[in-house]
Amino acid sequence: MNNFTSQIDETNGVHRIAIDTPWPLGWVSIYIFKIDDSYVMYDAGLDMISWKRLFFSELKKLNISLTDIDYCFVSHGHMDHYGLVKRFKQKNPNMQIITSNITHSSIEWESDPNNYDEMMEIAKENATLMRKYGMNEKQTDQLTEWATFWQRFGKPMVPDRILQDNEEVSFPTNKLKMIWTPGHALGHMCIWDEKNRHLFSGDHILSRITPHIGHFFVSPILDIEYDFRDILKHYLESLDRIDNLNAKILFPAHQDIIFDPHKRIVELKKHHDDRLNDMANIIKNKPLTPLEISQIHFGDLDDMNMAMAILETLGHLVYLENTNKIERIEKDDKILFVSN
Repeated sequence: MNNFTSQIDETNGVHRIAIDTPWPLGWVSIYIFKIDDSYVMYDAGLDMISWKRLFFSELKKLNISLTDIDYCFVSHGHMDHYGLVKRFKQKNPNMQIITSNITHSSIEWESDPNNYDEMMEIAKENATLMRKYGMNEKQTDQLTEWATFWQRFGKPMVPDRILQDNEEVSFPTNKLKMIWTPGHALGHMCIWDEKNRHLFSGDHILSRITPHIGHFFVSPILDIEYDFRDILKHYLESLDRIDNLNAKILFPAHQDIIFDPHKRIVELKKHHDDRLNDMANIIKNKPLTPLEISQIHFGDLDDMNMAMAILETLGHLVYLENTNKIERIEKDDKILFVSN
């Protein structure tokens, strides 16, 4: 049985239900607050028996029923953020489920059985490229499995409203704006409450760790409309955009509430700057594959974390390449990077 624990707290009128999993995820938080006569929820947690039971138990302590919730904003399409959407909608058909346009497009494409052959073909092409980056067959097989996960386990949600960047949901005395913040996920959206200067940041900004920013498996629909090859550039620009809002409090999906957003954003930017410099130094006059670079930078890791480390390394190498600080070389069917 999963050994989850939970807690509930309130900050400036925002209730947080946080459930601590024994996984690296740590706290998975859902936020609930009221605007005028409407209850608003940010994210929808994990669809797991223990997590679900604890969430409804904590919700009851707030004397709030699921039927009281008018809006549920979903930050992005990872399982710990929209897992209970279908359950919420079953219990309260009037609840408005809201996602970004990119999150909706991604999940819709990934979970459609008619796209299986196309998805497998793209996954195989991606695996071939990753072998050139230094991965072995076991690692690329694992990546292919992750890439086709939704074909087997995905539970597509049908949102009631799909927001484009900067679109708003209006209330009599306030409004909530969708801020598109690609990086950790292509369609990630933060929600900005300008009146209270609250930002609900999902996985975009966390209090103690940096969110994973790496190479993405992109659906053909999004590939045509957007350029997601340099995902770190998207992320850093998104950080600047959030910084310019001058938020008072950030409410992240994991870890601690952030009361000095500017300071945390500066720390995150420095972290990535340090990583970029370190990777550039590792390959100074010494061409290496992304696998070799990740092993030097991150050290020894288990298979899953090593695969994540390679993807994170690629995200930084592409950024360095696009800023003309390094170059790629193809040799003996491998792709290497070097800074001169």
